[in-house]
Amino acid sequence: MRARRGARLAPVLALLTLMAAGRGAAGESPTPSLDDGMLDPAWFGPAVTFKRTDVIDYVWVKPGFTLKGKKLRVEGWPDPVFIGKERKARDAAMAFQLVERMPRNIRTVLHHELLGVAEVVSEGGDLVLSGRLVDYVAKGTMRASGPQATWDMKINDAGSGELLAAVHHRRLMAISTVEERIVMWLEEFGRALHDDLKIAGP
Repeated sequence: MRARRGARLAPVLALLTLMAAGRGAAGESPTPSLDDGMLDPAWFGPAVTFKRTDVIDYVWVKPGFTLKGKKLRVEGWPDPVFIGKERKARDAAMAFQLVERMPRNIRTVLHHELLGVAEVVSEGGDLVLSGRLVDYVAKGTMRASGPQATWDMKINDAGSGELLAAVHHRRLMAISTVEERIVMWLEEFGRALHDDLKIAGP
């Protein structure tokens, strides 16, 4: 009886071995998920290795990047892209409202924070700042009682399209309104840009 059972299990074990070998051949080990799967490096481009900081959850900066003396154009945001998690209709509705306001908030805050360093413009410019919302949930989880928003932003050279800086951040809105919390973070972001995002290190 034991011998027959072993004979029946042998093909199953062989199949499992082949599947494991196939996974290894496809890439040895899967790429670690960043920010619970909500950070997709492909949106930014190749050769981006993110670092964690106190101001920005995930950030990458090309060596030599600077805003000083530049004109920065802030582009409109596309429709929200929910990555990693399914959300309810009310979350999607709030997300659409938020992306409509984000470019205006960015322009307003950075215009103030970058005075004397760089000029924020609506057309042309040397650099282009674009972004997208990748998650929004109106009802908090165990980590927070208020809403939570997660977004990507990047700065590219306006002429060549080369990526110069990449940002991914999640903001918990437990204390005040969504917009107030985002504006507070944008002020921190603007001060970091004032110093060419040196928070990301060498």
